[in-house]
Amino acid sequence: MSTRESISPPETELLRPAPEAAELRPAYARLLAWPPLHKFVYLGGDLLAITVAHMLAVRIVEHLLRVPMDALNPSQYHRFYIPFFAVVLYLFEGYKSPDLRRPEQELERSCKAVAVSFLGLVPFNFVVFRSEAFSRYLLVSWFALAFVLLPILRFSLRAIYEGLWKAGLCRRRALLIGSPAGLSGYQQLLSIQRHYGYDLVGLLVDTPSAESLPLEQEMLRLPMLGSLEEWEKSLASTGANLIVVAHPVVPDGEEWLGELLRRCKQLHVDVELYSSVLATANLNYEHDEFSGCFRFYAKPQWSLAVQRAIKRGLDLAIGIIGSVITLLMTPLVFLLVNLEERGPVFYRCAYLGQDGSTRYYLKFRSMHVDADRILEGDATLRSRFREKHKLIDDPRVTRIGRFLRKFSLDEFPQFFSVLMGHLTFVGPRTIRQEETVHYGPLLEKLLSIKPGATGFWQVMGRQTTTYPERVQMDMFYIDHWSIWLDLVIIAKTFWKVLKSEGAY
Repeated sequence: MSTRESISPPETELLRPAPEAAELRPAYARLLAWPPLHKFVYLGGDLLAITVAHMLAVRIVEHLLRVPMDALNPSQYHRFYIPFFAVVLYLFEGYKSPDLRRPEQELERSCKAVAVSFLGLVPFNFVVFRSEAFSRYLLVSWFALAFVLLPILRFSLRAIYEGLWKAGLCRRRALLIGSPAGLSGYQQLLSIQRHYGYDLVGLLVDTPSAESLPLEQEMLRLPMLGSLEEWEKSLASTGANLIVVAHPVVPDGEEWLGELLRRCKQLHVDVELYSSVLATANLNYEHDEFSGCFRFYAKPQWSLAVQRAIKRGLDLAIGIIGSVITLLMTPLVFLLVNLEERGPVFYRCAYLGQDGSTRYYLKFRSMHVDADRILEGDATLRSRFREKHKLIDDPRVTRIGRFLRKFSLDEFPQFFSVLMGHLTFVGPRTIRQEETVHYGPLLEKLLSIKPGATGFWQVMGRQTTTYPERVQMDMFYIDHWSIWLDLVIIAKTFWKVLKSEGAY
């Protein structure tokens, strides 16, 4: 499945139907959707980033450190390092279906590819150019710049492809095949990620019940094209070049799937197999070429330990910086809050701790002092609040409070809790005791890790999501946690705060 991800989640057009199947797309649109072209574009972008990083490093070392030009690197060095990096990045699978990669995997792959490339470049220089002069300052500067520029360029390309997708270009047409339950799980997984991927042109369902079929069709908003046996006819009529199979429940299912794979190989049509179990397992895997089995195994413990240590280091650094900023902001916020209504500058917000007890973190007060009394005295307001535990156009919020909430300034005192280790900066969202009913048996899983000041829910929809979606987003984060996912969420958090998106 594709992993182009929307930063802002508009109405769910994640799985919207494609234009009429009979409509022929222009040649340039088919070319833009051609997967090999994407790989060449990413390769060109990577080499551009490496080259620009080298040029900037040369200027920095030459002008700031006053290193002579003839002592930096050999003449015509670009003729060597450009193909060298191209080969290393290719061998590192940087171009193996880049459109199928989640953002945190893209970040991890990009950073590791740069690190491996430069580690390989150093011994190569000593072997190939051992008689030439090299500046160690240049190599260090070059590496640092490439480490930043290459991921930036890659994510810029992802944003460009997302924009083209929204404009109706760069789209591969896909056919969905499977059971209602399997297709529902597939749609839900893409929906909570705010995923922009393929044009899903039609649906083939395996003998569903009369009650479940209309419900699933309405949810997916896709035309029903027939039974499973008609997949090849539907493939030809829709012009699809990809099939997504989600749990086919049919007699002799393995035989049917084997025949489908054999025919798709002949037709040069790609096939994706969706499994709800594997989608949430977050395990490494490898293919046993002798038996044809896929072997799944957990990530190394040392890697997880290093990532947890980095996470705590980030919490300390962000907590210190955020706490200092909060202390500087407090006198001004106190003045503004009390100009509108006299009262405390802070509000103690209750949340459920990992041990099941009620704890508190601080926020700048954004509501009237008697906000709780207003809620208890208004039955309609109380009913709306119970639905999402949030209110749109909350009458309890003050004018200065709306400004603080718009730019998430009311959240800054949470940095005190992050610094003390009561909260982590990125984690599942905090919940109150009364919200536990929404999690049911998933509550234990939610409390298995520390709640966060920001998280997957905040950057993937925030107040625009339903409560069941929030629960699924928390579970997705726990299942897929890595330090790379945290870094992506941190970057998106700052971007959303700047755009004041999703807050009210």
